Amino acid sequence: MVKKPTYFVFVVALVFFGNIKVFAQISNTGAKLFLDHNAILYVSGNYLHKDGQVLNHGKMTVLGDWNSNNRVFEDASTGTVVFNSSSGYLTGTATFPNLIFKGNGSYYLKGTFNAKLSLDIEDAEIMASTEEALTLLNPDPNALVRSAGYINTENLDGSFVRYMNTNDEYLYPLGTKSLKRFVKLKPQNTGLAAFAVSFIDKDPNTGGFNRASKAKSVAEINDIYYHKIKRLSGANAVDAAFLIPLSEKYQNLVTWVKSAQWDRALSSTSPDKSALAPYLAQTILHKNADLPLGSDIGFALAETTNAGPFEFYNAFSPDGDGKNDTWEIKNIDTFPDNDLKIFDRSGNLVYRMSGYNSTKYWDGQNVASGTYIYILRVKIDGQDQHFKGSITMVKK
Repeated sequence: MVKKPTYFVFVVALVFFGNIKVFAQISNTGAKLFLDHNAILYVSGNYLHKDGQVLNHGKMTVLGDWNSNNRVFEDASTGTVVFNSSSGYLTGTATFPNLIFKGNGSYYLKGTFNAKLSLDIEDAEIMASTEEALTLLNPDPNALVRSAGYINTENLDGSFVRYMNTNDEYLYPLGTKSLKRFVKLKPQNTGLAAFAVSFIDKDPNTGGFNRASKAKSVAEINDIYYHKIKRLSGANAVDAAFLIPLSEKYQNLVTWVKSAQWDRALSSTSPDKSALAPYLAQTILHKNADLPLGSDIGFALAETTNAGPFEFYNAFSPDGDGKNDTWEIKNIDTFPDNDLKIFDRSGNLVYRMSGYNSTKYWDGQNVASGTYIYILRVKIDGQDQHFKGSITMVKK
């Protein structure tokens, strides 16, 4: 004889105070539930929410699965929902006041779920398989709590979203069972913003980021994994840090730029002292990441042929056709403390600019076609460095 599951269908308002209520399974089809600050609602089976609302100031523990296709918790809720099982499924949509995933189980998110006040993933694996599957709404950097837990954005669409309004670091603990690669984002100001970050342990080619499409300075690109970062709101500049092990083969960072190719992302590598994960012992920092609103920006590790911060174009043609009309120095905007001098072949100074940048590149209109010598003084990491080379200018 097969034993049928027990269902509790609520059709009236229920109030829970300090005592513990235990249910095998709950199906809410319209009831209003109120949990007092000392109340504990213990569901040893599944929770199915079709209608009704919950004002939760207490603690709700669910040992089974969760399914909700409607608003569940009232905005005033300040309580906690705890999932505690070796494997659980969350389907639909819900905004939890405080959300805890207990233990080291695996929890599969098939929908869109928000943690309003805090998110604690303890030692669990959170499988966020859909776009914006898990969002932490509280912009406090410490609203995320973990021990050894991580978020697995297991396919090309999964992501973890955090809101932010300080210039502190925000952690994205991403990975799979075999590979952990965390990201930290640090806004440069306090404007409200939201970013979705994904870790994909696949060849970038599978996500439309063709490794064969790359700038000359990029030699070989990691074909094992890559990250995606998407700005959902805000306009503040952001520094992106990628945590990697000491044994990582590639030590340089590349990004998928507007011209639809991989190119160097100016970065620096340093030891990581945050103790977030012992195996992630160093950080690759990319300052002032170019993250336009609504675009998936790919980041990958790579081997580059030029480890210096700049690329100097050795020729340009200021003929007014809109192509190569000015002399560019790639990445110069990142180093505003600079001074550029350009000389003709006789040693005469023909151009000088302090703070050379992309808004005022030299157009060569003051001289004739020919070969010129440039000397660039730029402060990098507090030290003056000098670069020298030649430029060929052709006017038609």
